[in-house]
Amino acid sequence: MGTTYNITVVGEDTLDPTLITDVLEDIENTMSTYRSNSELMRLNTAPINTWLEVSQALYEVLLLSEDVSLLSNGAFDITVAPLVDLWGFGPNKNNFAPPPREDEIEAAKDIVGFQSLVIAKGRPAIFKSKSINLDLSAIAKGYAVDEIAVLLETNNITNYLVEIGGEISSRGRNPQGELWQIAIETPERLATNRSSMRIIEISDLSIASSGDYRNYYEIDGEYFSHTIDSRSGHPVKHNLRSVTVVADNTALADALATAFNVMGLEQATLLANNNNIPVYFISLTEDGYSESYSTAFTPFITDKN
Repeated sequence: MGTTYNITVVGEDTLDPTLITDVLEDIENTMSTYRSNSELMRLNTAPINTWLEVSQALYEVLLLSEDVSLLSNGAFDITVAPLVDLWGFGPNKNNFAPPPREDEIEAAKDIVGFQSLVIAKGRPAIFKSKSINLDLSAIAKGYAVDEIAVLLETNNITNYLVEIGGEISSRGRNPQGELWQIAIETPERLATNRSSMRIIEISDLSIASSGDYRNYYEIDGEYFSHTIDSRSGHPVKHNLRSVTVVADNTALADALATAFNVMGLEQATLLANNNNIPVYFISLTEDGYSESYSTAFTPFITDKN
């Protein structure tokens, strides 16, 4: 998936590391956009207007993606890849080219839209009504974290922290017998030394973050974020710099963090509060960085920071 992973296990129980790599290899072969022969990439070139059978793992991720797309009114959209490519953030990065023209953006939007993917209910199959290009980069890492967590638990490991590309699942206690401490990074775009805005403590929960402070480019003083709103066809242009979501599973946290990052602070806070979702926001103001959070995130705010 083009990223790193770290797994911390506490206790005497051991696990053959090849079992972990086998799980990750299976997920790569199913959902990776880095492998041209993955199930996802084969699906992208499959014919439209016909039902296509998919694996159970891919089916589950597509169902969850649809749920988050509907909840966020399209802010989360796994068909956004043509727009990502157009703005220079795809596999063949071209960040120094002029921004695309409006007619190019409208042409790309014609083949974008989660509504063009119909997911069968009760059987692992999908139907594409357009030549859409699916990209699971905003949910697959979270799903992989959850699958590794399942592997650990089926091998009687109950104190662990699994992290893939910054998405995290935790259970039990850390090596000091305390809750797992997770640092939420200050979203400095040009930071040489990373610092944290806040440290939260979790156990038996997952956490995922989304932000625009590492993947962006600048042309003539204007910043272009890698976070593309499929509804407008443009990179987001609000002052929300980082979103952190706590959830029961990492795939959900991963997708929600992206959705909230697209939506911006006001809409994201409203949606989070209406659905009792713990979310932490960092925004850029004239006076520096400002933190805010949904009501459900309040229990994670302590005096340890």
